[in-house]
Amino acid sequence: MEDVACEICGSAEYDLLLDKLWLCEKYNWKKEGRILFSDGVPVNYRNVCCKSCGLAYINPRMTDEETVEFYKRQYREEFTAGEKSESWKLPFPNLHLGIEIYNAVVRYDFLERLVYLKKGINTLDIGSSLGALPAYLKEKGCNAYGVELSQFADYTNKLFGIDTIFRVPFEDLKTDIKFDIITICDALEHFPHPKKALLKIRGLLKDDGIVLIEVPDIFKPHKSVLTFFSNAHLFTFSPNSIKNLLNITGFEVLHFEYGGYCMNMRVIAKKSEAKKMQFKDDFPAIVDFVSRYSKCYSAFEKYKSGSLSYESAMAVINETIPEYSVIKFLEAFRLIDKGDIAGGKGLLFECLRSDFNEESPNVQKGNIYGLLAIVSFKNGDMENAKQFMEKAYELLPRFYDFPHLAELERKGFFDFRGFVFETSLSYIGLSEIRKILKKQQS
Repeated sequence: MEDVACEICGSAEYDLLLDKLWLCEKYNWKKEGRILFSDGVPVNYRNVCCKSCGLAYINPRMTDEETVEFYKRQYREEFTAGEKSESWKLPFPNLHLGIEIYNAVVRYDFLERLVYLKKGINTLDIGSSLGALPAYLKEKGCNAYGVELSQFADYTNKLFGIDTIFRVPFEDLKTDIKFDIITICDALEHFPHPKKALLKIRGLLKDDGIVLIEVPDIFKPHKSVLTFFSNAHLFTFSPNSIKNLLNITGFEVLHFEYGGYCMNMRVIAKKSEAKKMQFKDDFPAIVDFVSRYSKCYSAFEKYKSGSLSYESAMAVINETIPEYSVIKFLEAFRLIDKGDIAGGKGLLFECLRSDFNEESPNVQKGNIYGLLAIVSFKNGDMENAKQFMEKAYELLPRFYDFPHLAELERKGFFDFRGFVFETSLSYIGLSEIRKILKKQQS
C-alpha cells in the first residue's frame, strides 16, 4: 500500500469522502463484498477528494506491482458478474458473457452511428476481457486487436476464434501498429496512472485517430454508494475531471453523452495540443450529492423489500433526486400485475421522461418502449404495440446482429434466452410480436 497525490493536478491535499472500513466497523456491516482483503486482513481503501481540482480517488492504494498482480490473479474472480453454476461449461457465468456481448453491440452501434467504422481500419480495445468487441469488429472487416491482463484473455480464441489479444499490462504493450480507433471502456478508472495510459494511447493513435472512453460518473451512480465507490475503481471521475485529464494529456473532446450497459460517461476524443486544467469540482457539492443519493437509494431498497410504501418512498425521492425513476419502474409493473394497465403505462411514460442513468438496461428507454409494446399487445392495443415496438427496435442495441451468437449457442457456451430472462430485456417478446404482426399484415 502507498499514499498517492492527485493524478490530474499533483496536489497531495485532499478531503476524506468515504471510509468503507470505518463505516463497516461502526455499523457492524459484513466486510465481504465491500472491502478487499490481503492475506485475510481487510485493507482500508479510502475515497478522497483533491482539494485543488476535486478529483475523487482511492488513497492509500496498492502499489503498481500489487495492482498488476491483482488484475492477473484476483480481479475477474472477485468482480465477475453473477455466479457460475456447476453445470456451466466456462469459468464465468452466462450473465457475464451476455453483458460482454451486449456491451460489444452497444459500442459497435455507437461507433457506427458516428460514422467512425470502415473496413480495413486498425482498432485496439484496452481491457478487452473476453474479447467480444474485437471479435465483432473483426467480423465487420477491421484489423481488430485487444489487450487484456487477466485470464479472460485465454478464452477469446475458444469463444470467438480470434488470436489478436495481447495478454500483457497495457503499460508494457509494444507494437509498431498505429490505430484508427482505440477503445478503453470500463477500464480507465482501474489504471493506477490514467495520465500515463492516455499519453501511451496518444502515441499509438494515427494523427486522425480517435479514442472512445467510457467511465462511471460520480454524479450518476447506479447502485448503493458503498458498491458504486468500488474497491477496484482507483478513480471516480466526473465530467469535469475526465475533461481535465484529456486536456492535460493532449486530447480534444469531440463528442460526450451517456450510454452503454451501465449508462456511463461516453467520450470521443482526438489528438490535440495539451492544455492546462480548466475545470474544478466542488467537494461540498460532491458530499451533498452523495448524501442525497444515499437517502434515495435507501428508499429504493426499502420499497423493494416492502418495508416502505410507494408513496413514502417517492416522498424521499422528490426531496433528494426527483429524476430518480427506478421506483416508478417497479411500481408500474406492480400496477400492471394488479390489472391497472393505464396506471402502469402512465408510470412507464414518466420513466421515459427521466434522464437519470440506471445501471440495469431494462430500466433504459429502449427496453421500456419494448415493455410498453408487450403490455399494449397483451391488452389488444395493436396500434400502440406496433408504434412502441418500432421505437424499441430503434433504441435497443442490435443484439441479434452479433455475428457469433448462433455458434456460441450451438456449442453450449451461451444461453441467449436465459440471459434475456435474467436481465428482464424485451428482445424475445418483441420478436414474437413482430412475427404475429407480420402475419396479420400478410
